[in-house]
Amino acid sequence: MTTFDLIVIGGGVGGAGVAIKASSHGQKVAVIEQRDWGGTTVNRGSTPKKVLLSAAEAHRQFQSTAFTDVVPAINWPKLAAYRDSVVAQTQARFKARFQQNGITTYEGHAEFVDAHTITVNGDRLTATKFVLATGAHPYELTFPGSQMVQHSGAFFRSEQLPPRLVILGAGIIAFAMASIASEAGAKVTLVQHDDMALRGYDSELVALLIAALEQHGVEFRFSTEVTQLVTTDQGLQVSTQTGSQWVTDAVYTALGRTANVSELQLERAGVRFDHRGVKVDNQLQTTQPNIYAVGDCAAAGVPKLANYAIYQGKYLGDSFHAATVFPIKYPLQVTAVFSLPRLAQAGVTVVQAQAQPEMYQVKTVTLAHWLNYQREHDDQARLKLIINRQNQLVVGAEAYSYTADDLINYLAILIQRQLSVRQVHDLFLAYPSTATDLYGIWV
Repeated sequence: MTTFDLIVIGGGVGGAGVAIKASSHGQKVAVIEQRDWGGTTVNRGSTPKKVLLSAAEAHRQFQSTAFTDVVPAINWPKLAAYRDSVVAQTQARFKARFQQNGITTYEGHAEFVDAHTITVNGDRLTATKFVLATGAHPYELTFPGSQMVQHSGAFFRSEQLPPRLVILGAGIIAFAMASIASEAGAKVTLVQHDDMALRGYDSELVALLIAALEQHGVEFRFSTEVTQLVTTDQGLQVSTQTGSQWVTDAVYTALGRTANVSELQLERAGVRFDHRGVKVDNQLQTTQPNIYAVGDCAAAGVPKLANYAIYQGKYLGDSFHAATVFPIKYPLQVTAVFSLPRLAQAGVTVVQAQAQPEMYQVKTVTLAHWLNYQREHDDQARLKLIINRQNQLVVGAEAYSYTADDLINYLAILIQRQLSVRQVHDLFLAYPSTATDLYGIWV
């Protein structure tokens, strides 16, 4: 039996955060990965998504700025080959990084024997502490023909782009898929069970994004659900709750995910979990004191996004070495929808501010006439700042533009540092850039 100070089950971004941090503090660490080094983020999520999105962005920019009637089509097979090479390189670097930090790696399925022992590939391993970082998988759908529905990761790793496709869901991933596919020439239909898209974002900015995608040919069907898929000579026939029918070539789901924990034999270790994931406290500790959980498999009450998983992992890696452990305290929330155009938010949201008008003021800044947005033909670009009425500090922001993610990151730094107008104007930044727009925003 091999003994470690820490065993991390899951070799994705959350698992890497805790393993590398703990190893840097001198702990003997092992990481077990059953499927792909780098997890969903590297293999079926953000990494392939951003490669595909870069091609969609280039196509849009060429169309709007080259002033030509002939726009080259996106060559999806060549794009897919490049995407796969980037994913393969990133995956290899991920595993190598563990090994370069003196971490022992195992490839296989882990199961608990008891709270201090697991088996993997027939080997028994024991550790003082364990961290579950096993991620999640798409929700299983149960309507007739649902076995023909593919998940979002299959789209991001597809070798060919279906000419017609349906996306189930209206969240961050669904809008990224719709933007990429429509820009690449596919006919996209997005189906959402209620009338809410991108819940938590400002409804006015969401409406602008929906209108932009509709102009690009994306069809939105709200307040309905797919009830049946049938294979026909023309493709997949889609039937919905409201009686609509049409034919498509592929259906993808972006309806959320379920924690990958059911096959770990957590009951043997005394770890409680449900459909939301592994139950954890404010120190990411499960119901078994020496077992912790991070990322998508943890029911931690925060967005299940890569930046949260990484932050949780680093927190645990440091806390295992600390003399005194404090509850995890998350920094300013910053998120982005990688659509075309993009939505991004930081800190207090417009929705939260509108619910507390006595505490917050919402200030709208139109950006379309500013140089950086004119040169991008970004004629709907705008920003909303949330201002604390008591001290007049900016405490949140939401942006809509083709570069909203860059702007929101700059604003997140200013908000977290509580910089004054004078301090911002004392900064010396390259002109003309998105960063120098801060001079006009922070007034």
